[in-house]
Amino acid sequence: MKKFILTLIALFMLSAVSFADSGTVGTLTWIIEGNTLTISGEGAIPDSNLGISPWYAYKSSIRTVVIGEGVTRIGNYAFNGFSILTDITIPNSVTSIRTYAFFNCSSLTDITIPNSVTGIGTYAFRGCSKLTSVTIPSSVTSIGEGTFYGCSKLTAVTIPNIVTSIGGYAFYECYALTSITIPNIVTSIGNWAFSDCYALTSVTIPESVTSIEDGAFADCSGLTTVTIPNSVTSIGSFAFSNCSRLTSVTIPNGVTSIGDYTFSGCDGLTSVTVPNSVTSIGERVFSSCTGLTSVTIGNSVTSIGEFAFSSCTGLTSITIGNSVTSIEYAAFLGCSSLTEITIPESVTSIGDFAFDGCSGLTSVTNLNSTPQSINNNVFNHVYLSNVTLYVPASSVEKYKAATTWKNFKEIKAYIPSAIELPTVGSSINVYPNPVTESFRINGITAPTEVTVTDLSGRTVLQQTVEGGESVAAGNFPKGVYLVHVNGKTLKVVKR
Repeated sequence: MKKFILTLIALFMLSAVSFADSGTVGTLTWIIEGNTLTISGEGAIPDSNLGISPWYAYKSSIRTVVIGEGVTRIGNYAFNGFSILTDITIPNSVTSIRTYAFFNCSSLTDITIPNSVTGIGTYAFRGCSKLTSVTIPSSVTSIGEGTFYGCSKLTAVTIPNIVTSIGGYAFYECYALTSITIPNIVTSIGNWAFSDCYALTSVTIPESVTSIEDGAFADCSGLTTVTIPNSVTSIGSFAFSNCSRLTSVTIPNGVTSIGDYTFSGCDGLTSVTVPNSVTSIGERVFSSCTGLTSVTIGNSVTSIGEFAFSSCTGLTSITIGNSVTSIEYAAFLGCSSLTEITIPESVTSIGDFAFDGCSGLTSVTNLNSTPQSINNNVFNHVYLSNVTLYVPASSVEKYKAATTWKNFKEIKAYIPSAIELPTVGSSINVYPNPVTESFRINGITAPTEVTVTDLSGRTVLQQTVEGGESVAAGNFPKGVYLVHVNGKTLKVVKR
């Protein structure tokens, strides 16, 4: 019995030793008592990229860290993998928290970063999966790449007003994040910065932001509204992909490029207008937006990318701008509810499978006077024997002889509906028509407001005209336009 008791005492003493240790590192002194690590002195906590800090061996036992005044920096990987760490005290003397400093501290629930800190390194709190709140001081000017990556319990974050950039992956997989305020001096939102923030419901992007990078809000399935300011000039690939509850989005007039997959899988979107500033629509931009019913594409867009609107099964109408020259491979694949489409005169190239599966088509209007050379698969799974093709009157015979186009049910001359055609002797008419540089309007004697729109309804010119005054049209792209004057709508063709 006595031997057994002595053995227990020995084991207890060994256990106690394993939880009590001390030493120095550089100019710092450290001591472990029980489950608490205390670091004091003056200087920097050293980098521990390879687990070389003297307390690293106790990482699975330390629950509390107390850093004393005088410590100026928390080094790279300083507390990497301290999986049961729940509390840490950081003094006002610390100015920098470096890369991966608290990486995978999976039991840390909250942390207060003092106002002395001006820089937080990349991935500093990555994998702190129980972190519910964090205070970022107003001294911090940037949030680095992956700073809070994988902080899945983080519910709210206030970003100081002096922060100018939010790095890539900064809040990636912060599943519980419900709100975020982006300061009005931030100029860029990094790649995948808020991706997979499922609980985020709304976002206001300030006027200071000029670019939304790739995947910035991808898979934010709870996002219902987003405000994109006019300052934004580019929206990256996947930026809002799979934001399935997003019901509306306004793409501002300053945007010149929309990347691939930008809104793919946003099946809550019902309508989209692509502004005239955009010159190209990338690959799969709106693919699988099953709730999308109408799309208006601005007149500056020159190409519609591969699979751009594929599987938009609810799409019933689309207006393609007069500057589009190519409709790429499978652009409208599987748009089974699309009943009619107008291909502007500017389109010279239509890729394979462009309208494959558009089984609801009953009418196609092609305004190009020369039939595009296309393969039969362009209208694969479309019953062309039930579809009427409308083309320029002078080109009916050409289409009747052209491969694939000749397979339509019937080919008719195109005349815009609800438009008064200008005729000699009518009270108001346009001449010359077709027009090259300018036209005049007969039948007006007093100053009269004239509005010219394209077929999508976009106003391209508005001016007050007197008598025989000419209306300049030289800068109009080739196509069909509508002249609205004194309650009448007249068609004019720009050559």
